[in-house]
Amino acid sequence: MKFYLATLCLALSRVVDAAPVTERGLLSSIDALDDVLLFDSPAFQDPTNPGKTLIDVQSYVFLKQFDLDPLTTVITDGLQNLGINVGDQIDRVIERTKLFATLGLPGKEVKMTVEGCEKEATLPKTGFKDLGVVTGTVSVGECGGGNQFNATVEGDDFTRSVKIFPSPPDGLGVISDIDDTIKVSNVLDKLKLAKSTLLDDPTPVAGMPELYKSLATSMNQPQFIYISGSPFQLYPFLRDFVDTTYPQGPLFLRNLTITDLGLLLDSFSEDASTKLEYKLSQIARVNVMYPKKSFLSIGDSTEKDPEIYAAAFKAHGGDFIRCIWIHLVDGAENSDERFAAAFDGVPQERIRLFDDSQIAGLADIDVAGGKC
Repeated sequence: MKFYLATLCLALSRVVDAAPVTERGLLSSIDALDDVLLFDSPAFQDPTNPGKTLIDVQSYVFLKQFDLDPLTTVITDGLQNLGINVGDQIDRVIERTKLFATLGLPGKEVKMTVEGCEKEATLPKTGFKDLGVVTGTVSVGECGGGNQFNATVEGDDFTRSVKIFPSPPDGLGVISDIDDTIKVSNVLDKLKLAKSTLLDDPTPVAGMPELYKSLATSMNQPQFIYISGSPFQLYPFLRDFVDTTYPQGPLFLRNLTITDLGLLLDSFSEDASTKLEYKLSQIARVNVMYPKKSFLSIGDSTEKDPEIYAAAFKAHGGDFIRCIWIHLVDGAENSDERFAAAFDGVPQERIRLFDDSQIAGLADIDVAGGKC
C-alpha cells in the first residue's frame, strides 16, 4: 500500500502541474509532459505481400517523473523490512524500479521512424485497460536488408531509439527464458531474488553466454527471442543485461501493475498458472510471426517452463518447437514424476534436461541438423 501511495503522489504531482486528466486524455500526440519507453521489436515478412515488412511493436507512454524522493523512501523501507541494507546502492535501486512509480497514459499515439523503411510506424493508441502499454503489428513497407536496424521516437526534449530485428519466415530461432535460465535470479529464495533484481550486478548462469554465442553460429544466426514473466518495468535493466551478455533479440515481458514492493518480488514466483498462460500467449505471438520457423526453446525447472514448452509443442506442432532444453536448478522440483507428467505426449528425443556441469557440452549438439 505504501508503494501505491508513493506512486499516486508522484503521478498526481505531475497532473496538478499540467492539466486535468480528462483534458490530457484527449491529447493523442506525445507532448512535453510525456515520456515513452520503447521495446526492441521483431520484424517479419508480410504474408499477404512478401515484399513488405511488418513490425510487432510495443511502447509504454507515461507522465514524466521529476521527484523520486517518495519512491526512495518506500524502496529503502521495503528492503529494510526484508533484512536488506541498501547502503550506498540506493541510486541503483531507484534506477531499476523507477518505472513502477510512473502513471501510464491512455489515448496516446506513438509514431516511430524506422531506418531504411519506406513508411513511418504508427502504433495503436494506448488504452485504459493496459495502462499506457500498447502492442500492435504495423506495416513499414519495403525495408533495406540487414540483420537489424534502428527506429526512433521524437519527443519535445528527447529521442528514444530501439532496435528492430528482422528475420525470414523460415529457418531457425531460439526462444529463451531469462531468470535462472541465462541470469542468476534465485527465484526460489525471496531474499536472494530481491538482491539479484534490485541491488546486485546481474550475473549470467555460468557457461550460458558461451553456449548462446555458439548457438548463434551453429544455427546460422537464428532469431533470438527472450520471453520472461518479469514485469515490463524491469525492461531497461534486463535489456542491458541481455544486450551485453547474450545474442541480441527482442524481450517480451509481462504487463503488471505493481502497487507494493513485496508484490514486485512475488510476481516472479507466484501465480504460476497466470505466468504459464502469459508465456504461452507470447509463444503463440511468435508463431504468428514465424509459422515456418523451428525454435529451440530453453528454460529452467524453477517454475513452469517444462509445462509451458510442452504445451507449446502440442499446440503448434513439432516443426515449430524443435527442441526443449531445461536447466535443472538446485532446489527446484526436479523429480522424474514431474517431467514425465509435463512432457507426456512429447517425443523423448526432443527433450534435454541438463545441470550446470553439462552446459558446456550442449554446444556440441547439432540442433541445425535435427538433433536435440
